[in-house]
Amino acid sequence: MKPYIILLLLAVIVASGCVATSNRNPNDAIVINEFSADPPLAEPDDVVNMFLDIENVGGTTARCVTAELYGDESWYNEMGQPLSYARPWRSNGLSFDYNNGQLYFNYWDNSRGAVNVGYERGRGVALSAYVSGAWGQFTNNFCGAAAGWTQFSDVKYFDSIRAAVPVQNKPGQSFTTQWIRQPPVLPEGIHTSYPLTARVSYLYTTNAHVNLVAYNKAEAQRRELLGEQLSFPIAIENSHAAPVQVAMTRGINPIVVNQRAENYELANYVFEFQNVGNGWPLPFESDVSVPNGFIFATVELSGPGTSFYDCLGADSGTEIFVYGDVVQNLVKLRADKRAPFGCTIAIDRAAWADTPTGTVSLTFNLWYRYYTDAQISVDVLGRQENI
Repeated sequence: MKPYIILLLLAVIVASGCVATSNRNPNDAIVINEFSADPPLAEPDDVVNMFLDIENVGGTTARCVTAELYGDESWYNEMGQPLSYARPWRSNGLSFDYNNGQLYFNYWDNSRGAVNVGYERGRGVALSAYVSGAWGQFTNNFCGAAAGWTQFSDVKYFDSIRAAVPVQNKPGQSFTTQWIRQPPVLPEGIHTSYPLTARVSYLYTTNAHVNLVAYNKAEAQRRELLGEQLSFPIAIENSHAAPVQVAMTRGINPIVVNQRAENYELANYVFEFQNVGNGWPLPFESDVSVPNGFIFATVELSGPGTSFYDCLGADSGTEIFVYGDVVQNLVKLRADKRAPFGCTIAIDRAAWADTPTGTVSLTFNLWYRYYTDAQISVDVLGRQENI
């Protein structure tokens, strides 16, 4: 083998030790294209540049995007000073309150003090539009104020990162950032490896929708006599590359409503919230007292004579708002990354007396905080004695 080929192979082997192992999952929405360190082998008088490249490949905008470095607790900043270890999500006092149809968010702003953001739901405003509006008002205020987090040298912060639009071949927004670090001073003769983690957390939205075909019994009989298909697959459309998605695992399509009978036709379905990313939904507040898996969720039902019979705690109406601990209790993500729940729909048979065919639709909106990680290792040599 020629010498220059050997050198090239050695360079590849060395470089691979300081670049994150590729576990890029497009369903993470915010993906880490690169997390690397240069040089990969550092001495006490070296300066190590840790480079991070992130991109939003998902279909909705990410807000409050925060990149933090873990594993460097005994290192120093570029000025040779100890690190501050500020963790903004732990210290902002963030909380929310939902009572009597009013959703409010509370947090601490260093310049404004205690802040309360939210508003009442107006007449004729759909539930998802109301919650989306309250969430948008909160993120506009909070993520803008959180830009002050850049005062912490350990925190890299982006107010928002624009979504991708695959159907128009438009990539999502991307950002690069870096940390400058000095390694700890170790005794002579020591050669050790430091595992480092870059964690990118963000606020994100999953939108999902499903259309179900419905016939009254007379129409179903006519179509059966004509030899037409009376069984259709059920497909839920989720927003592109969202890390938490909605799936339907059991149910009928089409729904056949017996318009000649009284009362209600019941249709039973099993849905799942599925974590399809490499990370996990994070607590909305500090993880000291709040469990993992925080999600806001709304479900809206539409179609002639439809209402919820038994779905996520609702036994009437066409709108559901499931929030915070309620979601965790009703549809908590399990170790297999799934949160199944049953949903029974009631259909007023009288509404289908002269309605041969129609559409029953369910729209899901999920809001949550998510993260994705990348890991590298940097080797550090102990101080060599000067002779």
